[in-house]
Amino acid sequence: MTTISPVIRRVVLWRWNERATSEQRLRAKEGLAYIGFASRVEAVDFGEDLGLSGETNYGLALLRDHRDKASWDDYNQDPHHFRVGGFIDTMTREEITARADYPYTGPASVRGRVRHVALYVWRDGIDARSRQEARRTLAALRADCESVYALEIAEDLGWAKTGRADLVLEAHFADEQGAAAFLAHPAYRQASARLASLTRGERTAQIQHRMKSG
Repeated sequence: MTTISPVIRRVVLWRWNERATSEQRLRAKEGLAYIGFASRVEAVDFGEDLGLSGETNYGLALLRDHRDKASWDDYNQDPHHFRVGGFIDTMTREEITARADYPYTGPASVRGRVRHVALYVWRDGIDARSRQEARRTLAALRADCESVYALEIAEDLGWAKTGRADLVLEAHFADEQGAAAFLAHPAYRQASARLASLTRGERTAQIQHRMKSG
């Protein structure tokens, strides 16, 4: 398994609106591919939802990596960023788009493998001990769920202006069967129930997508 140097990863999860056509979805992914070449980023990956968790999932994910905050700031002023993002906003439910920025030291994307990303927002009044215990429960999934070959848990860095999440879970699998086994595993279901009691359900955003294939 090839890991990457520490980077700052930005993830954005969108949910399609009722006006989004298959042609528009393709154009959105073409725009995301374009920013990987036209903007100052270390790496870009994106993909549509595979439908493994039903209709509650978000529809499209973008993950982009930056070597440091200065690179992140440069990208945030890039006209390609605003052009592509503005176009995607027209076909998604902008008011519930979810974002997070987090330190990432896990493996690089591998074409055809599957990524699960979940973003959570803590309920008001959840104390530090409860948050730490929840993170430990998620971390235990590395050992409990045999289909996982990488699992990262991180706190958001607080840079997003809108739609900011607090906690990120990112897990990698060899294929759709491995991801489905993870989602059905009793340990994952127990961890999800624990997170549901501590986080705002209406703000939870998740997706499973195939890496490096859109």
